[in-house]
Amino acid sequence: MVWLNKGVWYLLMPMTLGLALMAAGLVLSLLRKRRLAASALCMALLWFWGWSTQASYRALGGALEKAYPPQEAAQFPKADAIVVLGGGMARNAKLPYAEMWSAADRAWHAARLYKAGKAPVVIPTGCGDEHSVVPLLLDLGVPRKAISVEKKARNTEENALFVEDVVRALPGMDKKQKPRVLVVTSAWHMRRALLNFERTGLEVIPAAADHEALAVCGEPLRWYNFFPTCEYLARNTAMMKEVVGYWLYRVKGFLRPPDGEADAAPSEVVAKTRVKAWTRQASGKWRAGGR
Repeated sequence: MVWLNKGVWYLLMPMTLGLALMAAGLVLSLLRKRRLAASALCMALLWFWGWSTQASYRALGGALEKAYPPQEAAQFPKADAIVVLGGGMARNAKLPYAEMWSAADRAWHAARLYKAGKAPVVIPTGCGDEHSVVPLLLDLGVPRKAISVEKKARNTEENALFVEDVVRALPGMDKKQKPRVLVVTSAWHMRRALLNFERTGLEVIPAAADHEALAVCGEPLRWYNFFPTCEYLARNTAMMKEVVGYWLYRVKGFLRPPDGEADAAPSEVVAKTRVKAWTRQASGKWRAGGR
């Protein structure tokens, strides 16, 4: 399933579709169908332009992030564990320290929540996180005995699946029907993460970090925000990946609708209702604060 997801994404990513339009234009030009060729090339130009502007990023990224606004660590409820999803850092044998990408905010936020006393254990999840996220957590003051690593997950779906086993293996969790976890990931990734975590036997509270689009949305929209750049082509591509990935997971689980009321056990419905209520409460505080 991992490679199927990746294959579908590469076929639907903006770069692939734009190049397909350009290729169609060139083929039509060789066939001497000049009007159709010109139309295809113009569509390719407009396609790449649209996906490469900050204005588009504000619309797409802002829409994904605003449902999970920034909150101070002290405002979150206490939980049994803090789960931090991987993907924000990288490490290899040639680097003495892990490289912190933009989504490394996830590890920072997990450390904030731990220091605020919100849970006794932090669970980084993802291939390679033991050698990237864990050292940063240690540098940020989280003790090694409070870190339990999930090492096998290759995507968001596996994050949710494997983390549940790690949580239930923690001391005392065998007595709890639904352990509560704070899920830490980028705000733009949170919707897809919750879609998978809500299908587990965990009570999930979203704790979003990495609000890059909302940071940009806080500035006035200028004329130059409609000009294309490579940076925003990459950012908008990442946002589009979230939309495509979300719907891929929904299609895969169409026999078990994400809202789950038709199929879920009563406890599952309660957990999902709590997630939605917490998200609405956080959104209300964020808007009331004038952010």
